[in-house]
Amino acid sequence: MAAIQLVHVSKEYGGGALAVNDLNLEIAEGEFVVLVGPSGCGKTTALRMVAGLEEITDGEIRIGDRVVNDLAPRDRDIAMVFQNYALYPHKTVYENLVFGLRMRKVPKEERRRRVEEIARILGLEDMLQRRPAQLSGGQRQRVAMGRAIVREPQAFLMDEPLSNLDAKLRVQMRAEIARIQQTLAVTTLYVTHDQVEAMTMGHRVAVMRGGVLQQVDTPQRLYDSPGNLFVASFVGSPAMNLLEVVLERDGGTLVCRVGDTDLELPADTVGRRPALERFVGRHIAVGIRPEALSEAGEDPDAPRLRGRVLLVEALGAESLAHVEVTGTPLDRPELVDVAASQTHLLPVGERTATLLARLEHDTGVRPGHIVDLAVDTRRLHFFDLESGVAIAAAAAPVTAAAVG
Repeated sequence: MAAIQLVHVSKEYGGGALAVNDLNLEIAEGEFVVLVGPSGCGKTTALRMVAGLEEITDGEIRIGDRVVNDLAPRDRDIAMVFQNYALYPHKTVYENLVFGLRMRKVPKEERRRRVEEIARILGLEDMLQRRPAQLSGGQRQRVAMGRAIVREPQAFLMDEPLSNLDAKLRVQMRAEIARIQQTLAVTTLYVTHDQVEAMTMGHRVAVMRGGVLQQVDTPQRLYDSPGNLFVASFVGSPAMNLLEVVLERDGGTLVCRVGDTDLELPADTVGRRPALERFVGRHIAVGIRPEALSEAGEDPDAPRLRGRVLLVEALGAESLAHVEVTGTPLDRPELVDVAASQTHLLPVGERTATLLARLEHDTGVRPGHIVDLAVDTRRLHFFDLESGVAIAAAAAPVTAAAVG
């Protein structure tokens, strides 16, 4: 095992286009780090530079105690798992697994020991004499992983290995890969565009956009404390509701003016974010996770937003309600993940926004109903509308760069 370090790494293609811009990232020995972001964000390019399949333009890549910038891929002692499996169709599972060891002149008995051990870990013991055409997609992916694991490399690099699988199999293989990595404790850098995959597998998740690392942290910290609007809009399924509001002072309290409704901010929320005082009288962005919205109870003083139900999605364990409220939706595509922010938006009027709320599975709300949504104002997220950077709690320093 070995740590991987990318130090001020950049990749520039013709015409001055930067695919990766000044990337600094360290994957500790035995750690599972996921690179995630939309298509074209530079995550696969970064992985290929670590593998030696792409030359770097600037910076330094270290694997263990070696600088590997000028080393050929075969000399870096890493193993890659691709999305297309790349198995030899005419060879059996055993022959696919043992092929790399034969090429490295590993003694015969050691080869057999390693293959049998990996086959046991991966549940392939009864399939060693089958050929790839006789296997399911998940079984083929396990063989591809086994071929990488059996070499006992210093690190694994995985490039969207589950993208060819159906939804159910992806869920199963996510757990399988996480379990195997935990068992072997091998340094792993994993690339995906699927943020759910990233959040459920990685010890830490690194979010990229436009070649720039936006934030790297544990999955829960990314969800609870996104460093900027892009991370806030990208991380979470369903996506965070984002609104443009005015922050005002009403007597001794701060309020967020959403359309014609004032949401009073609790004193402890303001106390944790002293920087909010600088934004009084200004427009800011506010994020509301769907689970921070619920059907309002009897308390007339509880913060609430009234709206008209446009759609209810019954998902069994919960219902997702699309509710049209008076307010200003955030219209800053340069600061957010546009694809994620539009997934739950329905056509609305000029001064209305659609909020997505997680409700109880047996909710009685139906399309056309007028509903009061209780807002858990202690769980609001606040962002500078100019830079997109979070107005963070004093005890939670932001690690993200501003979105340019």
